Amino acid sequence: MTLDELGKKVKYLEQKVRTIEDIEAIKRLQQAYGFYLERGMYQEIVDCFSDSTDVTLNWLQGQYRGKEGVKEYFAFLSKEFSPPALLHQLMQLAGIVDVNTDGVTARGRWYGFGPVFFPKTMGGRRILFSGIYENEYVKEDGVWKILSLKWMMPYALDIPNGWNMPEEIAAPFLRGEFDDPEPQIILDANDPRYMNGYILPFHYRHPVTGKVTSESTLNAALAGKKKKA
Repeated sequence: MTLDELGKKVKYLEQKVRTIEDIEAIKRLQQAYGFYLERGMYQEIVDCFSDSTDVTLNWLQGQYRGKEGVKEYFAFLSKEFSPPALLHQLMQLAGIVDVNTDGVTARGRWYGFGPVFFPKTMGGRRILFSGIYENEYVKEDGVWKILSLKWMMPYALDIPNGWNMPEEIAAPFLRGEFDDPEPQIILDANDPRYMNGYILPFHYRHPVTGKVTSESTLNAALAGKKKKA
């Protein structure tokens, strides 16, 4: 092996190590966010987000934009989650993280699954929910932060009232019924995330074939069936 070849090999290995370290840092960030969210820990949640003006919290209600939008939403949430008897357990599962070639931006996909138990003073509801995150991350001053967080819910179980499908989950927000702060961008009535069977697009290609996966075709067929119905 020549010195030039050795130098290239070392450079390659250094890049691989940096990528692995970045992926682990992003996973730790996302998992920490979930623990803070369980108890509405306002400052800790807000500190997980970038300071960029491009920050977006693309939530059930619509989009909260910028760091101020994030602060407004989670300030409200922290008050709602203040009773110690309220339990919100968020399990973030099956995370797939890809760091872009620039080394300072990345994307990740996660399941979010768990129960929300409201105390009797808050109605006593029992909810089991399933959600999917498609997030973007940015490295600022060497530290990974959340740049955008997109969330959808394929279903929720409201005990004892039964299953809620995406259309039912979206209905109150489409009627303008907001207990929490109104987002800067209101939920679009045609947002496909609230169409039962919709596949939130994957940020990555198939890991074996390297091909773009077929969710766009399946989603288009689903939308076509909905229009005919």
